[in-house]
Amino acid sequence: MIKITIDSTVYDALQKAFPKPSNSAYRALAKYIRVLETMLFKSLHHEATPMQRKLDLFTISLKKLANEGGQIGPKKMVLHRWLRENGLSLVEPVILGSNLTGGVSQCRLTDLVTMVDTLAIEDKILSAATTDRELDAYLGGDDYSNYQLLNLLYPELKRRIKDFDRLFDLVPVDVESIISYILWLTTESKHITKEKKEQALRQARIILAIAKVMDGNYVQRKKPSVFGRMYYEGVSIQNINKELRRAVLGNCWEYDIRSSVVSWKMGWAQSYIDSRGQGEDVRRVFSATLGFLEDKADFMATVRYFTFDNKSPVPKELRPKLLKQAFTAISFGARQNTKGWQNDAGGWTNPALVEILKNGADRDRFLADATVQAFIKEQGVLDAYLFELVKAQRRDLLKRPYLQTPSGRPSKSKILAYLYQHDETEVMDIVRAVALEHDRCPIANVHDAIFFKRKLSVDLRHEMELSMQEHTKNPYWHFSYKQLERYEPRYLDLQFEEAAHKERIRLDTIRAQEHYANLSVD
Repeated sequence: MIKITIDSTVYDALQKAFPKPSNSAYRALAKYIRVLETMLFKSLHHEATPMQRKLDLFTISLKKLANEGGQIGPKKMVLHRWLRENGLSLVEPVILGSNLTGGVSQCRLTDLVTMVDTLAIEDKILSAATTDRELDAYLGGDDYSNYQLLNLLYPELKRRIKDFDRLFDLVPVDVESIISYILWLTTESKHITKEKKEQALRQARIILAIAKVMDGNYVQRKKPSVFGRMYYEGVSIQNINKELRRAVLGNCWEYDIRSSVVSWKMGWAQSYIDSRGQGEDVRRVFSATLGFLEDKADFMATVRYFTFDNKSPVPKELRPKLLKQAFTAISFGARQNTKGWQNDAGGWTNPALVEILKNGADRDRFLADATVQAFIKEQGVLDAYLFELVKAQRRDLLKRPYLQTPSGRPSKSKILAYLYQHDETEVMDIVRAVALEHDRCPIANVHDAIFFKRKLSVDLRHEMELSMQEHTKNPYWHFSYKQLERYEPRYLDLQFEEAAHKERIRLDTIRAQEHYANLSVD
C-alpha cells in the first residue's frame, strides 16, 4: 500500500484557517490524504512510461481528487482548492489532462509530501532471510496490513454481499509458487528491465496479500466491456506477465484458440466468395491465410528466413516472437506505412509495425516479402467485406459513439474489434458450457484462453472444438494447448539443514584426518 506523510506546516496552516471545530482540520486532511493515497496506489498498477520514470510522475485525476478529497469550513470550501490557493498543494500537475482526449493529468508530489510504498521489496531483507517463516512473514505480510489492502481494493467485502459472483471472479493462487517467483525475480532474473521487475513484484505482492486472507484465492473485480469482453479492474490474471501468471496458477494446462482473430475472419471467407458469384476456390483466394492457419511453423520459418539476414541486430531467439506480434498487428488492421503521426495528446505515435520491427531494414524486407503481402491483401479483403456487411445489415453499429472516430465517422477497426470480441466471448462461453457438462471447471479465463488444473482428454478437447465450429459455422476454430509448471518452493529450512549437515561432515572429516595423522605406529 501507499503511505504518505505531510509537512506539519500544512496542518498548522489549515488549523489556523479553520480552528473550529477543534479537530476539523485534522479530519479533513486525513480524508484528503486517504483519497490521494488510493490514487497513487492505483497509478502504480500500471508500468510507468519513460517520462513518468524520469520526472517521478503519477497518473492522477485532479477533478476526482477535488471532488472526493472533501470540504472544510462553514462555506464548504473544497480542500483541494484551498491547498492550491494557499501554496500548500500536495500534488502539482506537470501535464494537465483533457476532457476532449480523455487523458488524465500527470502529476508529481510536492516537497511537502513523503511517500512510502509498503509493497516495495528490499533486496537486502529478502537475501537475509534464512528460514521459511522469515521469508513468508516478510513477503506475505501480517493479517492487519493484508486486510487493509483487501478493504481498499474491495470495500464491498466488509459486509456480506448476495451478488458476489456478479461482481467478482475468484482465482485459486499457488502461494508457495508466487513466493518462489518473487525470490527468482529478485535474485536471479537477468533479462527484464528494472521497471518491469518492479511492476511484477508489486503485482505479485498484491495477489499474495489478498490470497493470504481469502483462503488462497485472489479476487478479481469484473469490468465488462461494451466491446464484448470481460475485463477486470486493477491487477488481474489478464494483465500480469506470463511468468507471474504461471506462478499464480501453478501446475495447470492452458488452452487457447489458435490464431483466433485470423480464424474468426476465415469463418467469413466462404460467404465472401459466394457473394462474388464467380465459383472461386477458397483455398486459392485465401492461400496465404490458410497457410498461416494450417502450417504455421513452416509459414513463419519462411517469412523469418526472408526477413532477417546475417546483418540483422535482432537476436535469433527474439525473431519468432517479433514476427508473431507483427502478424497479430496485421490481423487487427495495422498500417503498412512507416510514418508516424501526432496524437491528440500532442505526443508522437508510430505505426504498430514500426514499434514491433524497429530495425528499418528488417521491416522493409518483411513488408516486401510476397507471402507477407499476400497475407496483408487477404486480411484487407476480409476486413472490407465484414465492414460492408455491417453497413448493410447492422447499421445501428455505425451510429454508436464508441465505434466512431473522434471526428464522428464510423471506425472500421473499432467495429471489427467489436464484432470479433463479441464472437470470441460467445465461443468461449460454449467451451465453458461443454467443460461444465463434464464436471471440468476452469480456474481462470483470459479472453480466448482458458486454464484447467488437469489436462483435458483428447475426446473432450475435440468435443469443445466441434461445438464451437457447429455453433458458429466456422470450421477454423481449433485449440492449441500447453502445460504450465509452478515455481517450485525453495524450502529455506531444508537448505539450511542440508548446509549445516554438510558443514558437520566437513568438520568431522577434518577432525578424523587430524586424529589419524597423530597416530603413531608401534
